[in-house]
Amino acid sequence: MKKVVDYSSLRGFNYTQPDSWNDYVFWSNYHHDVIERDMGYAERLHLNSARIFLPFRCYKENPQQFLANVKDFIRTAWAHGVSTNPIVYFGCSFIENEVRSFEPDETGLRPLSQTILDPTCWVVGEKYFDDLYAAIGQEEGLLFWDISNEPGYTNNFVTWYDEEPSYNQDFREKPNLEVLRERQEKTWEFIRHFCKYVKSVDPDHDIGIGNIFIWETEASRTAELVDVIVFHDYSATRARLRGVLEDAIALGKKYGKPVVDNEMACLARANPYDMAIELHDEYKVGWYLFELMIGSDCWSKAHGVCYPDGTIRDPAIVSSILGFHRNRTATALRADVNQENYVNRATLLAKRTLIKVRQSNFHDRSGDCEEVLEVCEFIANMLEAGELVPMAYPPTAKIEAYRRNPEKNLDELTDYLMELMEILKHACHIVREETSVENLRI
Repeated sequence: MKKVVDYSSLRGFNYTQPDSWNDYVFWSNYHHDVIERDMGYAERLHLNSARIFLPFRCYKENPQQFLANVKDFIRTAWAHGVSTNPIVYFGCSFIENEVRSFEPDETGLRPLSQTILDPTCWVVGEKYFDDLYAAIGQEEGLLFWDISNEPGYTNNFVTWYDEEPSYNQDFREKPNLEVLRERQEKTWEFIRHFCKYVKSVDPDHDIGIGNIFIWETEASRTAELVDVIVFHDYSATRARLRGVLEDAIALGKKYGKPVVDNEMACLARANPYDMAIELHDEYKVGWYLFELMIGSDCWSKAHGVCYPDGTIRDPAIVSSILGFHRNRTATALRADVNQENYVNRATLLAKRTLIKVRQSNFHDRSGDCEEVLEVCEFIANMLEAGELVPMAYPPTAKIEAYRRNPEKNLDELTDYLMELMEILKHACHIVREETSVENLRI
């Protein structure tokens, strides 16, 4: 029976097991308990679909175990209300001992793989899908097939297609377009072949292609072959993102097919999670974050929502996932953390504490460091509550690091207290300090 999918309702995520630095390691060291935990986080976030990368190398080395692991993932995710969007052809080398080069050749462009150039070996990929379909094709949690992840051939992520926005090209010199177009077409021949093959084996599930850009859709001549138009987008501004979403929606209407963005949100590309989520929701385009977990891979400094222990990178991401977005309009109010004179109380408490810890003669000073840190936390909480400091390394995190240090340095701590106090006074425009303790409950 044909599986019907409401793509506009997808609130998904890309997933790699967080103790693995790539997907080959993930599937080679698969841990059911880790998947159970992480899908629990996804359920709590009301996320409903996972996109997973299936390295062909893992299948080739141990097909039985690999397919069993993939099935376990799909079932575990589905138990938490999370469907699965598997990437079928990821890192495919169908020729035994093929050596791939990613360095530019004499044309200045990277060479194509022998797997793409030799259609006689594609039967290996067909056999692989046959086995994959036999293992998971009837799983209730299987959503749709992503034929390949970002297969398009580019000049360092520039396609030079006519539809490509100029902002994507203006930092590159134009390459040998004849060679580029030839290699792009060879790549798309490979992709078109497997679109047709996967659909012939499984007519009940939709197929899509995880294109790098929406403007590859027509140039690749795949729009007619897929059931859902899939693209990735990491636009750096709202205007650019709106343009991409409008192009995607227009293509969907032209071909009578749904659209979905199954990779988005990157801190390193000026594409914050809250912006990306807010605009996709506005345009009613389903999405997959890159990615759910903050783990051991090279992307974790720029991507990810949850740490393995359940803590999070940024509450704004969680808020946006749940449909609550920051007010950036003229109605937004700036916080006043001195509304009840607590800034005055904090500065007075800080001065008292600094005087006390300097008077060290003939007194037990064992509690001085903790006393200073207590005042540091008082001030840090006001700074963080009022969003008056950068939160990449929150003051409270630094305070906890000081507390964990068995060799605390009182001079260093008092210096930090002074630093926090000055930041707070400056942020709150304190030009006159209270000299009386009257009515100041410290």
